[in-house]
Amino acid sequence: MTFVKEAGFICLWVATLLLIAPAVRNRQRRVLWVVIALVAAEITLYRPETQAPLYDTVNGHVVFIGVHLVSVVEAVGVLYLLTAMTKRPRYRLLAVASGAMVAATMIAIYVRADPAAPTVDVPPEVPLGYWHLLSIFHTLAHLAALPLCAYAARRAHGAMRISLVALGVGMLLLCIPWALNLGWLLTNNTAWLDPIAPIDAVTGLSFVIAAAPPLLVSLHRRLTYRTAMRRLEPLWHDLVTAVPDVVFSPASTGVAMPGRARFGLYRRVVEIRDALLVLRSYATERALEVAQRHVRASGLTGSQAQAAVMACWLTAATAAKDSGEQPQAQVHNLAGPTGDDLDDEVGHLLQVAELHDSPLVRDYLRELRPVSR
Repeated sequence: MTFVKEAGFICLWVATLLLIAPAVRNRQRRVLWVVIALVAAEITLYRPETQAPLYDTVNGHVVFIGVHLVSVVEAVGVLYLLTAMTKRPRYRLLAVASGAMVAATMIAIYVRADPAAPTVDVPPEVPLGYWHLLSIFHTLAHLAALPLCAYAARRAHGAMRISLVALGVGMLLLCIPWALNLGWLLTNNTAWLDPIAPIDAVTGLSFVIAAAPPLLVSLHRRLTYRTAMRRLEPLWHDLVTAVPDVVFSPASTGVAMPGRARFGLYRRVVEIRDALLVLRSYATERALEVAQRHVRASGLTGSQAQAAVMACWLTAATAAKDSGEQPQAQVHNLAGPTGDDLDDEVGHLLQVAELHDSPLVRDYLRELRPVSR
């Protein structure tokens, strides 16, 4: 059980760090990351391994009350963020006000008790009301997070829905030990504390599961973007060799190029499109007619036929430019389907790239050459 607890703790921090990048540009993921980071910070502060050096270097009163105040801030922060995500602004003030009242009351009880300075092994002698208040607040706060997670999950889609469901499970696992601790305080029966160790062992893993879907989606997208860039490489290389001025670089733009995979793919698509705009002026009327007739004869239809026609005339136009022919005004719309977003655009260009150096295009060039000499 100790191994599971330590593994969950380590995985929780690893997931928290990995989730930073996916959370930067997405509001829901950002809220999820902050919630998980708050939970990770609270779990870390309650570990004896963390508290021991603090007690050695900082006043024991400050460490003891500080750890509990941080846990109150965690509970309030979770509620505040979830109410913001679920668009329940009137509950945010309630969460903050209740947390402030609990914190102020805890400090007042502690100061009035005036206990001896605690250590990591010897807690201070404070009234049971202090522990009752802390346990009740955490139990209610994390229970209140459950319906908020459920409501947000119903409104979310895909990976974020899975994350919010797992987050709700994590909130339940967080509140159960506090409720059991309250049962022990009220009955003085230590049997209430027996389930806490196994619950703590899997709590960190539940939050890791909450962080996993956005991480997997982000990883899948990066792999997809890099795969698309690799598949577009031959087409891109031939086009920018023919039209080198379309290539973006820090020297040509005056700004550094971001290294994100999505930006790299977007940049490659723009450069291909810019080269296409230049090369379409070298596509003759006859080259277009032969391309359309050749593709019809091949049996291709729909988007594949459009991509094949573009692959044909692009190859012919590149050859015409390399041979020194002069550009001419183009009356035909040769842009092809541009799609509603980057994914649609990439899908079309991938079809063009697949056909760019295919037997179909080579046969087209052989059909075109006899008259063009």
